Amino acid sequence: MTAPFLLADCKAIAFDLDGTLLDTMQDIRASVSVALRDCGYGELPEDYRMPNLHGAFPAVLVAVMQDRNVPLSVLDAVIKAYAKHYAHLAHRNSQPYPGVVDFLEDCQSRGVKLAVCTNKLHASALKALEQKGLMPYFSVVLGSDSVSRPKPDAEPLLKAFEAMGVAPAQGAYVGDTHVDAISAHNAGVPFVWFRAGYGGELVHEHPQALAFDDYAELLTVHDATFSS
Repeated sequence: MTAPFLLADCKAIAFDLDGTLLDTMQDIRASVSVALRDCGYGELPEDYRMPNLHGAFPAVLVAVMQDRNVPLSVLDAVIKAYAKHYAHLAHRNSQPYPGVVDFLEDCQSRGVKLAVCTNKLHASALKALEQKGLMPYFSVVLGSDSVSRPKPDAEPLLKAFEAMGVAPAQGAYVGDTHVDAISAHNAGVPFVWFRAGYGGELVHEHPQALAFDDYAELLTVHDATFSS
């Protein structure tokens, strides 16, 4: 029988970034769209849903290019154009999800150690966190280029929990996609699914300790147990 998961017992919590802490869809989509235009291809529709916001860079761009029939022979040019436009936007339209700051404040007040494990590039993750005022909450930030094997491998989470000095089983990983769920499972970390993020139905194929739609819910479940 699996031991119950108690959120209040977590000594450390790691978070995914895009689609979990920050809603970054608009800036990423706009940057990809203009990058494609600069390289001589059509821009993305305003309602275009990115097919991959969970992979390590540049898999995000590759998925869009394949979906839009853009030859991968121009990938290097698209990467350069994307980097330029994403840096220019400076996460202008990206925002923390409602309740994120309150939950981070609550964790900090209880002495819970916090980390970010993302498949975003490390420098880009740091900029996003700094520009949105979230960096002071986190003692560890790991990007896809911070490790030799990014998510869904266990390495990012194992490295983060080691840096925080907490055993993986004594913490939790909050994410929005099946890649986050797999990474958590591989690392032996209870997975907490943010349903309002960018994930899809594949998340249901993997164990969850808890699922929620709004961070305000997490402030009310400290004394509740969930079967993992």
